[in-house]
Amino acid sequence: PHRIAEDLNAVLLEAIALGFVGSSNEGVKLSLDLAPDLPVVHVDRVQIEQVIVNLLRNATEAMKESDRRELSLSSYRTGPKLVEIIVTDTGPGIPDEVAHQLFEPFVTTKEKGMGVGLSICRTIIEAHGGQIWMVPNPVGGTIFKIQLPVDA
Repeated sequence: PHRIAEDLNAVLLEAIALGFVGSSNEGVKLSLDLAPDLPVVHVDRVQIEQVIVNLLRNATEAMKESDRRELSLSSYRTGPKLVEIIVTDTGPGIPDEVAHQLFEPFVTTKEKGMGVGLSICRTIIEAHGGQIWMVPNPVGGTIFKIQLPVDA
């Protein structure tokens, strides 16, 4: 990736704008909790936006049939050399039989999905020296977490 110093929150806000262009996100309540004191991160902006757009669109699609449609995007500094991005939804969650292989190519929970989006996300995040993983949302749904290194 071609990495330059970026304001992570600006990248996330642009990804939100891109993620909801042309999508039917009716009834989805989006909440933001972006830490104001994040250090600059060296990332390929387009690639990180691609990851966030994919997660936002997946979450919106997963919640399509849910009574509760709450989507949140958060950013935090989790240590002297790490920032974390969290995408949380209140959809149906990921079935246990799929969860352990969710980031593998051609694994999908979608009826018409190809199963490459999360695999690409993992490749991008790992190329940036980071990690991506999923945990169940205790109130129902899914939480995706991304950790990226910072220089400071």
